[in-house]
Amino acid sequence: MLLSRIGHAVCGAFASLGRLAASDEPSLWSEIWTYLVDQYFSINFYEYQFYHLNLTQSDGIFLRNTIVAIMLGVVVASAGAMYQKRTLGDLVRALQRENCTSADKAMTLEQLGLLRNTAIKGDLRHGTSLKRVVRCVGEEQHNASLKEKRAVLESEAAKGDDPEAKAKLKKWKDVPYRYDFATDRFYIPESLIYGAEVHFDKKGTNPLIFAAVLVVAVIVAALACFFLPELLKMIDNFIGQIV
Repeated sequence: MLLSRIGHAVCGAFASLGRLAASDEPSLWSEIWTYLVDQYFSINFYEYQFYHLNLTQSDGIFLRNTIVAIMLGVVVASAGAMYQKRTLGDLVRALQRENCTSADKAMTLEQLGLLRNTAIKGDLRHGTSLKRVVRCVGEEQHNASLKEKRAVLESEAAKGDDPEAKAKLKKWKDVPYRYDFATDRFYIPESLIYGAEVHFDKKGTNPLIFAAVLVVAVIVAALACFFLPELLKMIDNFIGQIV
């Protein structure tokens, strides 16, 4: 019976999508989302009478939103894992393949065949996933130079005979490294190779598996919303027997 309801809801969703697209209304996606949520994940407490659990329809909306949030969290986490392991992991696998395990063995993205990979370049600039294991020779030299300059200023300021050094130290700010992907060389330290291989292993991240996770998450959330009022009614009846 539930599967039949879901099937009708899917058909209705696609029908609504067609009507809404044809009308070109600005609230297209919000109306589609509202329709899908109401059809798949509605929790209706009006059909139940609770004597010991103080539940209202607003509680049903809260529980529904919680279930949907968990479902979306699972889907987003699965999508993030697939993106990280399959897309960003291309750099890790390329560095492993070319045995880039030290600064003197480092290679550029062009040498690795990844110069046009915008996802990898974006993560190296602003992300954290690749930076946990991948090292940039130019960035390391830049950071070492900054550290050395700061140490000199701190030493001069500590002597107390150079007020200019104290002023410079007070205004000191670390200048972030600016990547030049045409020349920057990358490597993975030998000690991090095994961890990188495990962390970015793309096994189990097939798009078909993600699609299965998406379908299962939707079905489980729909079943949870469908059976939750019955479960709460059983709890309410149990409380009535023991009080």
